[in-house]
Amino acid sequence: MSSSQTSAGEESGLGSERELQRRLSLATPADTVRGFALNTVLQAVREELGDEAVERCLEPCSEKSFRSFYFYPVSDYLRVLYTGAWMLSSASGGFDNAVRHMRKGLAPGFLSSVVGKAFLLSGIGPRQIINNLPMAFRATASFGESEVRWTGPRSGILLTKRDFLLYLNHEGGLQSLFRSLGLSGAWTRGRQTGPLDNEVEFSWE
Repeated sequence: MSSSQTSAGEESGLGSERELQRRLSLATPADTVRGFALNTVLQAVREELGDEAVERCLEPCSEKSFRSFYFYPVSDYLRVLYTGAWMLSSASGGFDNAVRHMRKGLAPGFLSSVVGKAFLLSGIGPRQIINNLPMAFRATASFGESEVRWTGPRSGILLTKRDFLLYLNHEGGLQSLFRSLGLSGAWTRGRQTGPLDNEVEFSWE
């Protein structure tokens, strides 16, 4: 039986219109993400709220559909993410949980892919998979840097710099990975350390 916990307490305050506009103001045309990041969010919205909600998420975007391996402006990703999280907030217990929830399909999608299946068939463990997160980050986004620092055999910290994603995104992604791998006693706890910098502690039993 797997379990997963996240940072507890009050809302982070990252779910405001002001915070969205702050992040958008820092984005440049060179800051892009692959389409599958957007499609993961849209799929979560579709499953919970239907196609009409997906259309609302797409209203402020420059594109109305996304090819998984093409790059798109991170500004579109942020607009989709925030709109979807605002709509899911009531059912999810707040903006923060909504963002985490929208990442639930990320790890299963990766692990069911050709690359993910190769990882599993090779017998690679969770530590090795997590060590590859910086490479996955670089393959997904044109911006930012990421690093994993291990604090124990089954605990560590994921650090990201100039990262337009919220630490809540990374909490949700790690939770999804831990659930997919069936790890017990897993938890994550993130925080923002700079204007676009994050760190997320994680551990499992």
